[in-house]
Amino acid sequence: MLDRTVGNEELPLLLVPQLSRTFALTIPRLPSDLRSTVGTAYLLCRAADTIEDSQLPDRDRKIAQLDMFLAGVDRTESWDEVSRRLAAELSGEIGPEELELIDSLPGLIDILNTRPVRQQEAVRTCLKKMASGMKSFVNRPTGLADMAELDNYCYVVAGVVGEMLTELFCDHAADIDEHREKLEKLSASFGQGLQMTNILKDIWDDRRQGRCYLPQSLFCSASLDLRDLDGAAQEPAFRPTIHRLARIALGHLGNAVEYTLTIPRRHTGIRQFCLLAIGMAYATLNRVVQVSQFSSDYRPKISRSTVKSVMLAAPVICRSDSLTRWTMSGMASLCEANAIRQP
Repeated sequence: MLDRTVGNEELPLLLVPQLSRTFALTIPRLPSDLRSTVGTAYLLCRAADTIEDSQLPDRDRKIAQLDMFLAGVDRTESWDEVSRRLAAELSGEIGPEELELIDSLPGLIDILNTRPVRQQEAVRTCLKKMASGMKSFVNRPTGLADMAELDNYCYVVAGVVGEMLTELFCDHAADIDEHREKLEKLSASFGQGLQMTNILKDIWDDRRQGRCYLPQSLFCSASLDLRDLDGAAQEPAFRPTIHRLARIALGHLGNAVEYTLTIPRRHTGIRQFCLLAIGMAYATLNRVVQVSQFSSDYRPKISRSTVKSVMLAAPVICRSDSLTRWTMSGMASLCEANAIRQP
């Protein structure tokens, strides 16, 4: 449990590593004036995600909990009350780290309220879009309807984060704000690439928790029934269908690279923040396409050595557009090549 004597400003530093290895590695690369905002924003978004992903089987209660969260965002309910009620309802339905996060909501909001007004509004806009949109996707055990619904889901849980980060980056520096139009066009795609990667990585973990974010129509077109995921995974058509989704994710990650290169080179911290996430996503997709047999023990997570390689590369390549393109295009090509080499 978190030490109750810690100050609010220390909450992101303490909570983020408990909840996300990726963000624990990427957020420290940001300029100091963005770290607190982005760390706090991540944790608030993760709180909404915790509600969506809880073990609670009652769909209506989950929607009511998201509405409770939105009442805090809209300032129609105090965060002390929101936190207390959510913690009581989610106890036993979520892990101890997530419960600690819910308990910490008032402190996180206190941090957000100290940030510049433009940053506060960017975070609140993101939270409203996310929590509102999530209500359509709670407790979906047999998959999403089609690719359009998958796109919508990815936007709700990740694309809005890309939009928020763009606003924060533009607030941080005038020379980034000059590229706002291009960044805004690419931001949702950036988020979608990362989210599709997570969906493909977490297929069986999601299934065990009663949810599935694969598009039914795509799998039905290959005569695969997502209601019987174990059975579908044994069919020869399953792997190529997963690879189709991986290639779509690769396209979005290509847009993420363009997004990163739109940030002026002098902002090395922001570029590293982006490149670390993209590099780990490419490495994860490469693991996904190399899986020869999909089953309930499928966990294509990247190794610590791969993470270390990405961490070492980012500070070097971020200073050169050509080196960044060459490195990221090599990772994409490797993934494509491994997808082609299927049994």
